[in-house]
Amino acid sequence: MSSPTLPPELLLLIVEAVMPPNPHLLFPASNTTTRTLLALTKVSRATHAQATRLLRQRCMFIDSSRRLANILLCMPRLVPSLPPVLSLQHISELYIAPFRDTLDDLPTAQWVRELFCEVSETLRRLVVQMPFASLDPMEDHLSVRQTLRDGFEKLHKLEEFTCLEEYPMLSVSNSHTDVWRLWPELKRMVLFGAPVDSHWLWWDIATLPKLEHVVLARPVHLDAVNIKDEYFHKLPPEDVRLKRDIKIVLMDLAYELGTVRTEKWQEIDPEEKMTVEAFEVPLSFYVDDSPLEVVTQWARRSALDGSIWKLGGKRVDPEDVVVGENK
Repeated sequence: MSSPTLPPELLLLIVEAVMPPNPHLLFPASNTTTRTLLALTKVSRATHAQATRLLRQRCMFIDSSRRLANILLCMPRLVPSLPPVLSLQHISELYIAPFRDTLDDLPTAQWVRELFCEVSETLRRLVVQMPFASLDPMEDHLSVRQTLRDGFEKLHKLEEFTCLEEYPMLSVSNSHTDVWRLWPELKRMVLFGAPVDSHWLWWDIATLPKLEHVVLARPVHLDAVNIKDEYFHKLPPEDVRLKRDIKIVLMDLAYELGTVRTEKWQEIDPEEKMTVEAFEVPLSFYVDDSPLEVVTQWARRSALDGSIWKLGGKRVDPEDVVVGENK
C-alpha cells in the first residue's frame, strides 16, 4: 500500500510558513530559513518551484568571491527531471560583498559585471559593501573600476540601493557621472560618506524622477551647505521633479552629527516638499569599534531587514540651528 500524500496546496502552505513575517529580510546561506528552503527544493515537485522562487527573492547573499563564482557557474543550470522554474537570472533582491580589503581584483570585478548583466532585467533591490576607496584611479592599471562600472550601469530597473561603509566612487576618465544617477527607476537610496557640498550630488538627487527617500550616513561637509537651498535651485521652479515629496535622513552617531543649516527654509520650500530628519545611531556595546564601524554594522543590519526605511529620526525644522555637535 502506498503512503498517503499531502495535497499540493498544503505543501505550498508549508513552504510559505518557513518565511518570517517580515517581507524584506535577506538571509545568508548559513541561515536556517535558507537551509530549509534549499531542503524543500528536494522534497517534491510541488515544493520545488515555490522554494526556488523564494530562494531567488530572499536568499541571494554573496559575501565572498568564491560564492560569486559558484553562482555564475550555476546560472544557466536547470534540473531536467523537474518542472522548469525561475533560473538564477531572475534574482530580484541581492546582497553582495565579494571583495576583501582591496578593489584591485580584476577576476572578482569581472564576475560582478557578469552577474549584474545577467540579473539586470529583474533586480530591484541591491545592498552593496565594497572597498571603493581602496583603488586610486591613477593606479588602476587593469581598469577594475571601469569593469565594475560597466556592470553597475546595467542595473536600469533598480528601485532600492544601499551602499555600505564607503561612497560608491566609480567615476572614470570617460564617465564622471555617479553610477546611481543612471538608474531611472530608483526610489530609495543609502549612501555613506556622501559629499554634501557637492553640486553634482544634489543635481543627481533632484533629477532622478522617482527618488523619494535618501539616507546619508556619516555625510561629509554637512555644515558647508544649506541642503534645501542646494536641492531646490538645481532645476527651474516649475520643474515637475521638484513637486514630489522627498525625505532626506542624516544618519550618524549623536556626537558625530554636525551643523544643519536651515536659513530661509520656509522661503525656499514653503510647501515642505522636502523633509529632513537626523537619526542618531545607537552606540555599540563594543568600545573598540570606530564610529564608522558602528554606523556600518547598524546600517547593514537595518538594510537587510528593511527597517532602514522606517527610521524615526528627529525632524529638522527651520527654527533649528544645530543637530548634534560639530565634527
